[in-house]
Amino acid sequence: MYIWRMTTEAQLAEWKRAWRHLLSESLGRAFDAIEERLPAGSEKADELLLLKAQLNEANRAKVMGVKSSEDLQLDYNRIRLHLLEWIDGLEITDFNAAASGLKPKGRGVLLHKIPRQMEVGREEVCVIRLAYDRAVIADNLELTEAVEVKEVTVSEVMEAELIDANSEPAFRIRTYHDERQFLEVGAYTEWKFYVEPIREGTFRLLLKLTVIEEVMGARERRNITWEEQVQIVTESDITEPATFRAAGVALSAPGVPPLSPTMTGGGAFPGAPSAPRRTDPFSPAAKEEQTTRPSAGTGTPKRSTAQQQQQPQPAPAKAKGRSLARRLSTAASVVLIVGFGGLYLLSTGEKSAAEEQYPDEEVPGKVVEPIEVPVALPSGVRWSATLSNRKLIRSNALPARPAAPVVFEVCLAASGEVVKVRPVQQSAADRQWVAQVARSLNSWAFEPAVGETCGTFTYLPE
Repeated sequence: MYIWRMTTEAQLAEWKRAWRHLLSESLGRAFDAIEERLPAGSEKADELLLLKAQLNEANRAKVMGVKSSEDLQLDYNRIRLHLLEWIDGLEITDFNAAASGLKPKGRGVLLHKIPRQMEVGREEVCVIRLAYDRAVIADNLELTEAVEVKEVTVSEVMEAELIDANSEPAFRIRTYHDERQFLEVGAYTEWKFYVEPIREGTFRLLLKLTVIEEVMGARERRNITWEEQVQIVTESDITEPATFRAAGVALSAPGVPPLSPTMTGGGAFPGAPSAPRRTDPFSPAAKEEQTTRPSAGTGTPKRSTAQQQQQPQPAPAKAKGRSLARRLSTAASVVLIVGFGGLYLLSTGEKSAAEEQYPDEEVPGKVVEPIEVPVALPSGVRWSATLSNRKLIRSNALPARPAAPVVFEVCLAASGEVVKVRPVQQSAADRQWVAQVARSLNSWAFEPAVGETCGTFTYLPE
């Protein structure tokens, strides 16, 4: 059981040295040694319990067979890194807070929602949230790929800003929230910024947090900043509704003569010139015409007795003319269908003949679409599930493989280009080596997709 005594600077320095040594040997022993010195129920003790829960969860997954040995080692490295940062952040007030009654600064959670792609002239809402507890940081918020969550140092009074960090303005930013706000246990504090891109390109947005705390009776400020790369595109073209328009091109088929005005039924089609109708020689109208035709050698037409007694009725003749026009229009449609069918068969026949003539060569005039062949991943590389679904089509040589696994966060644009490379465990490797890996990954390209894809890239040792 921990008995509280006033901790000195020398004692804390000695404890940190011993804990770092234990951390390199055994995670479990390091946790036990820290718990012996840390006051129970303090804020730092709660953070230590969360890290210990992550260790137990990783071990449980390995025992159940759902986690490989490589994944387990990656989890161990991540927990060691977080615990090492936690140890470095310990201060005298973390052990003497029970006596002084002061609430020291501690670890908290930052959530920010900044779209990585915006449209010129279209205003987007960017959100920044801070909380002591990860469980409440995402309440009442729709999680998308633009949302990122990370651990940060927080205090009871915090300030947040979103700044256009470009030499020439690329964004118009406005907000209705106070820059300075208080953090409460069990709740989150939120800032909303309304961001309107004003020009096309890739530009930087700077997220700035200010930790305000009392040191020796005076208020001190400490700034924490992150840069986010935002791609700004222009407004997409508006597609007009599909309508039929005159193209000014006449279609014809080999061996099919163009339609004459006679075949159209005397103006059955709009714009067709009117022409004399051809009548059936066996119809009553034709017989009547023959009886009224002048006989040879005379100018007087012959008329039958019935014709002399009754006047001709024009209405039935018009109805028959319209019926004949419809029949001729249908016949013309059939002729068009047959003609285009013959043209299609003729073209396919010519294509088959050309392919038979050049069985192993390219057919003259044939357009061959370029095919992008996927590139095999280099050895020692592992992608997360979100990135492994997109095929690699261009890669560049990576520097020498590391002594321990190193994880990078990689984001791919819809076009397939790499737009973001950020080391997750930068302190675990040489900074110059990390920069070389990032430059190499920035030259890689993947197959296009619907939207942006983000995930992790792990570079494994030999």
